[in-house]
Amino acid sequence: MGNPCTLIAVIKYMKHLFFLLALYLFPALTYSQTWETVKIDNAVSVKLPKGSTKSEKDKKYSLVAVSPFGTILIFKAPDVSLVTPDIEKERHLQEYYDDYIDNVKKSSSDAIIKDEKDTLLGELTVKDFTLQIDSGSGVLYRDFRILHANNATYTFEYLYQDIHKEYALPERERFFNSIEVNERLIGSDQFTKKSLNEGQTDNSMYLVLGSGAVLLIIGLVIFFMVKSKRKSSR
Repeated sequence: MGNPCTLIAVIKYMKHLFFLLALYLFPALTYSQTWETVKIDNAVSVKLPKGSTKSEKDKKYSLVAVSPFGTILIFKAPDVSLVTPDIEKERHLQEYYDDYIDNVKKSSSDAIIKDEKDTLLGELTVKDFTLQIDSGSGVLYRDFRILHANNATYTFEYLYQDIHKEYALPERERFFNSIEVNERLIGSDQFTKKSLNEGQTDNSMYLVLGSGAVLLIIGLVIFFMVKSKRKSSR
C-alpha cells in the first residue's frame, strides 16, 4: 500500500487542480453556449443566446434574452410623423442621439453616463454609452447602442451587475459585435425628409423623454424579474 500521507497530498492536489479548472473553464463554457441569429427586420439582425422572447405590436418590437451573467434587451420604435424631429443632416442626428442620452439620464436621479462615443455600423453612425445606476444592492450597468435608420430607432442594451463584470464584458462584446445591418442601408437612410406643418408643435423632446424613461423602467423591471427568477431557481 502507498504512503497515506502521499495519498492525502495527491487528493489535495487533485482538488486544487479541479478548482482551478472549474474557475477557468466555467466562463469559457458559458461563453460557448449556443447563440443564434435573430432578424429584427429585413434591415437589422443580431446574434443572441437561444431562448430569447420577443413581441411585436403596432410596428413596435421588443426582445429579451437571458444569459448567466447579463440580460439583453432590444427595442425598435418606428418614427412617429407628428413628434419625431427632422433629421436632415449629421448634426441633427447627433442632436437626436444627445437628447436621447440626456433624457435617459434624467429618468433616474442617481444615474451616471459613462463611455459615450460614436461608432460606425457599416456606413451608419450609432451612439454607444453606459448608464451606471446604484440599485441599492450593488452597481448596475446598462450598456446601450442607439441606431436611427430605416425610419425607426433601434435600441440595443446589455445589463449586468458589477459583481459579474469579469465574465459579462466578453459576452457584452460578443453581443454588440454581432449586430449587423443590411448592406443596402447607407448613411442617407439615417435621415428623414419630413418637416413639421405650420401650426404644429415640435414635440420631439416629449418623444425622446418618454422613450428614455419608458426604456429605463422596462429594462430595470425585466432585469430584476430575471434576477429574482435566478435566485428562486437555485
